[in-house]
Amino acid sequence: MMLQKAHITEQQLKTAQAQVEMTASELEKSRDLSRVIVHVDMDAFYAAVEMRDCPDLKDKPMAVGSMSMLSTSNYHARKYGVRAAMPGFIAKKLCPHLVIVPCNFDKYKSVSNEIREIFADYDPQFQPVSLDEAYLDFTEHLELRISWPEASRTHRYSSWKQPEHQQESEAKEGFSPVLFEDSPSSSQSLSNSQTADATGKTTEVFGTSVEEAVREMRFRIEQKTMLTASAGIAPNMMLAKVCSDKNKPNGQYRLASNREAVMDFIQNLPVRKVYCILVQKNHKWSSVHPFKMRTCNCVATRFRFSVLFLCAGFRHREGERKDAECSRHQTFKELNRPDEQLSLCRELCEDLAQDLKKEDLKVLLV
Repeated sequence: MMLQKAHITEQQLKTAQAQVEMTASELEKSRDLSRVIVHVDMDAFYAAVEMRDCPDLKDKPMAVGSMSMLSTSNYHARKYGVRAAMPGFIAKKLCPHLVIVPCNFDKYKSVSNEIREIFADYDPQFQPVSLDEAYLDFTEHLELRISWPEASRTHRYSSWKQPEHQQESEAKEGFSPVLFEDSPSSSQSLSNSQTADATGKTTEVFGTSVEEAVREMRFRIEQKTMLTASAGIAPNMMLAKVCSDKNKPNGQYRLASNREAVMDFIQNLPVRKVYCILVQKNHKWSSVHPFKMRTCNCVATRFRFSVLFLCAGFRHREGERKDAECSRHQTFKELNRPDEQLSLCRELCEDLAQDLKKEDLKVLLV
């Protein structure tokens, strides 16, 4: 690449820059910031369901999965470095007193269906990503909501029977058994509602703004399932996903729907936060790191053309280009002998080579 750059003439460079500026101008005209997209992500979903059903796990570091592989972990376990997709035996080394609960996908699907019933009230065409994650378009809902009477925006608190061994003070502390004590949130979350309920309030009235509508949705999810959700509000799906992580867990964040706010937001946003760039950490980051492009601003400085596609407000429902990739992975028990490790690597490489040949693909990067 650097060798090719050395042979570019001044005239070629000026012509290329003019073409890029023209394309950038056309793309700018197609920018669409008119939609209100919400990304909802349940907080430590599998682990939260298990803690709800077994309150004894509430204050313990726990994970869902097996000694071979973990699906998720609660926030107590994450303080020890325990993460999803980590082998359980490694997690046990990081946190010897970790409690590992077997997966129960039938139960998780049942809870997910309850949550999706609520999603459908706000966007019948919502897009589920997984059991605990979805995208919703609130645009039409907000247009209708503005004329709703207060009665349509009023929801009751649910009453659950607390386990007998649970102390009364614990019962009043909050609805969710997750109890994210260390959850900072600059957005209005459910904490105000929980405090109100502790004083004897039986209903909660929500406003007509998008923040209130999303807070209402999260409130209804918690009242129905005893689980908390985080949400991001933005003009497109990519930005909404990034925003949902801003005040996690049990919070929400809204990015204003104007160009200045969007560009300011992505200015210092780490590139690793943009999921379309960093689908696979080592693969994607290796092509970015040599230029030290750690933030979206760095990408904008070096690649004006690319940044316009970087969560800058284009149509959110368009499909992504599918990369030509081949991979092989396998979950295995702890291997200590080098010969066993080399044998496994050789086996995976041979399988991968066969897949590449079958798909008529050549390797660009391993």
